[in-house]
Amino acid sequence: MIAIGCVNVRESLKNVIKNAIIFECRLPDKASGLDKSCLSFYGDECFRNDDNMALSSVIYNGIVEYAINQYKIKYDELDLEQMRVLIKNIRYNSGAEQAEKLKYGFYGEILLDLILRYFMKTTVLIARGYFYSVLENSEPKGFDAFHVMEQDGKLELWFGEAKFHQDYKQAIKQVLEKIHISLSDQYVGRNLIALFDWRDRFTIPSSKIDDLLSAWETNPSINIVTEMNAHNMRFIYPVFIAYEKVDATSYHNNIGGCIEYIKKLTAELGVSIPASFDCRLFFIFLPITDVKKVKECVIEWIEARKPLML
Repeated sequence: MIAIGCVNVRESLKNVIKNAIIFECRLPDKASGLDKSCLSFYGDECFRNDDNMALSSVIYNGIVEYAINQYKIKYDELDLEQMRVLIKNIRYNSGAEQAEKLKYGFYGEILLDLILRYFMKTTVLIARGYFYSVLENSEPKGFDAFHVMEQDGKLELWFGEAKFHQDYKQAIKQVLEKIHISLSDQYVGRNLIALFDWRDRFTIPSSKIDDLLSAWETNPSINIVTEMNAHNMRFIYPVFIAYEKVDATSYHNNIGGCIEYIKKLTAELGVSIPASFDCRLFFIFLPITDVKKVKECVIEWIEARKPLML
């Protein structure tokens, strides 16, 4: 699935990603003996980071691309653009307590967005930042990424989930406890319908998505996700888990802990995927040294208005 070389990331940002996020292996992996997760349709993608500051730089420099569609970005005034999106599209509150700032969801969402673009060559359908509201006192609901890809003659909707916590168990548990909702016809349908009012902001024209939304507009009683099959679509659910290393000496022990916990929790919770549409899940793992330091560095740069890499 890894296919480095996408064109929808600016060159300076590609270099930052290249230096900070390294592809380690795809599960199942014979060398380590690790199997993919029991829930994964595709092989799970495993990355590593050896430098906290480099990862902070990826997040900080990826804010604008995450927040608004690339064709809307004013690259000749990128630092001003960063300030605008932090207020309007990220809901960053410089007056909030540090503990609140550390809980913002955009850290992991930016990493998911860039990993999908850079390593898997997806195309952003619409930037996640458009779903923020300066009037709301909470982060937007729904999926954490809205990407697409053409593959095997099908249009794939890559609607992802991102978790970035110190404890990998907390991250995985949050995903699995609501997976029966996240991958239900009703939830996916609501997320698709939510795109209806944003069609003028899609980064690429898509007759299949337009036809799907038009079919719902004509007949709101239809099961919109059932129509996905009629329109030759596939739903891909990448789940990004960034977390603090438990074993500082062994990369694969850290990944193995995630795989075992997914298996254990799946059995305990009786996890099932209720989707009636073509749905394919896989995990993206990124164990790091210090989650708090990565986030604190991003906060420091935001508030110091550190110049972006052009």
